[in-house]
Amino acid sequence: MFIYRLAIFIFCLSVAFGVKAQSDGELQFVGLNMFGERELTNTRIKVKVGATTITEMNTKESNKFKVPLEFGNTYDIYLINAKVQTMFVRVFANIPENKRNLRTTYELQIPFFPKDSRHLDTTQFVNPFHQIIFDGKNKFVDDTVYMNAFLRKVYLKEKVDTIVPVIKTEKVKQYAQLVGKLSFDNDKQTPLKHKLVTLVNKQGEVVASALTTNHGLFVFPGVDTELAEGLSVTLSPSENPNNEKVKLENTLHEKVEVINGSASQNYVFKNSESNAVIKKIIDSGFKYNIGGKLISTNADAKTVASDKTVYLLGSKNNVIQKVKTNVLGNFLFTKINPNQDYSFAFDTTEFALDGNLDLYSVKDKFIKRLDSIGKKKFNYKFFSTTQSSFNDMILDDSELKMNVKGRLYGDNKNNPLANVKVMLLNDKYEAIDTAITNTKGDFSFSNLGYAKQFSIEADNTNGILESFSNILVFDNEDNLIKLVSLVKGNKFKYKPLGTEQSMLSEIYVDDPWLTVINRKKTENTKSNETIIENILFEFNKAELLTQSKQTLDKVILAMNANKGFSIELSAHSDSKGGDAYNLKLSEERARSAKDYIISKGIDALRVSAKGYGETKLLNNCGNNVKCSDDEHAVNRRLEFKLIFK
Repeated sequence: MFIYRLAIFIFCLSVAFGVKAQSDGELQFVGLNMFGERELTNTRIKVKVGATTITEMNTKESNKFKVPLEFGNTYDIYLINAKVQTMFVRVFANIPENKRNLRTTYELQIPFFPKDSRHLDTTQFVNPFHQIIFDGKNKFVDDTVYMNAFLRKVYLKEKVDTIVPVIKTEKVKQYAQLVGKLSFDNDKQTPLKHKLVTLVNKQGEVVASALTTNHGLFVFPGVDTELAEGLSVTLSPSENPNNEKVKLENTLHEKVEVINGSASQNYVFKNSESNAVIKKIIDSGFKYNIGGKLISTNADAKTVASDKTVYLLGSKNNVIQKVKTNVLGNFLFTKINPNQDYSFAFDTTEFALDGNLDLYSVKDKFIKRLDSIGKKKFNYKFFSTTQSSFNDMILDDSELKMNVKGRLYGDNKNNPLANVKVMLLNDKYEAIDTAITNTKGDFSFSNLGYAKQFSIEADNTNGILESFSNILVFDNEDNLIKLVSLVKGNKFKYKPLGTEQSMLSEIYVDDPWLTVINRKKTENTKSNETIIENILFEFNKAELLTQSKQTLDKVILAMNANKGFSIELSAHSDSKGGDAYNLKLSEERARSAKDYIISKGIDALRVSAKGYGETKLLNNCGNNVKCSDDEHAVNRRLEFKLIFK
């Protein structure tokens, strides 16, 4: 039987001191190709980032190769040799910004697998055979959790004579998914964004690492719970200037542990007799919400790709979900499994092929220009782990909204249940909203906060349900979802299963401009409202960035769709810098935003602009108050006050 052996030979590290460098570092990946005890020569090396090949080489008469890798990407290093199994190693080099001045060499003896389908499940090699991760401090290490999981999958079980009893005394290992959220334990509850979290064993050794999302969330799939002993995260002085406590929560928003700050700013959440930290963050059912935005570009003209079909594909190009983009070009997919390969696909027949199709995050951050494959479809492949651009697509439940609609009949379709009070309840059976069915038996709940699970109840006021034995639940397109038996004298109660709930509900990305666009003229009498956007500018400049224009395009779209309001635009700064300078800069930024909106055809009389500098901070990060960069960022914003006629 072929034996998998892994050896790390060399690790070098050099840091340039005295210079504040963020991206001048580099990882030198050195590979030694071995097949059994023999050196393997003439191997083709291909380095890819996503679907793009960035480097190719051949080792020729040598068994050694070296490739430089810049920080900020996840790399797949493919090893291709006709004598052995083609495979690849994944290198997570998207390390935190404050670590990207490291210059390091990582050397790995690579054990090639034979082309042997008798003992190996060769289909497993569509996945990396090994992963290299950053330890959060100053070096790259093996992802031993992943390595062990791969070995369990790739080796086929030997056939055993059924006459001979097989006795297993080894304890069965338990593998689980760990999910948690990190934030400062203060009144602002600021999430720890894009921070490297490491999973450690009892010896304090790193066994896996993950980056937190924009919401402070981290995921470790497939963890040996006997091996995992604790979590560690290290912050820099600028990330935590006040040495705040750090809080760990689970997916139920329950506090697991709070750690006090230390001089080293290293926070370790460990198992103890009184607190089983690892057990409390096990959530094997956790799945991501991910979303994006499509913009079609032709020459200099940008068009929102609304009402377009987006497909979510699995690793075998099978269609998993299908949705339509909304009027802002946004799309959303829920229930995305961590640590798996996916693709977004878009049918080219719905787009003008003489232009480009660009993928953005719902926060207007550019992700990828999509290429057409054989003029049949656009495709974007990604790996569902909190690295690189995938992080920008992850959406928290708090960023989602839902509509719930259905139709009720008594016993058969000849008896629509009209004028019945229907209640929507959350998973704790607390009322979310109420509605009254119309003459067709329709009920509708709109623009509600997203709930992973809900149930429906109907009052039996005046005994209206007494004459029926069953209640039929249909969607609004008259498709039967469920037949629910009714006990006389009781309320109608119905808790939809997963697929049933998806037939009743529409989940979408929350965006206040979407509400304005869809608002009817008769609804414009509501009170004025303010929408806040974090518009990006270059440091000390007032010129709009591409991402800033993308956000302002939503404002323009809303103003074109709804002529019933004007806006008062105000620009605000953080407290860094002088008060007078910040006031002047904010005035210039407000004027830049106004000029851009007017340049797109909006009547100048509908737009006014003013800069307020740091006079209206949203938190206590004023002059001489120590705050983190994330806390200061809250105050750098544009506010749009909508004034309805």
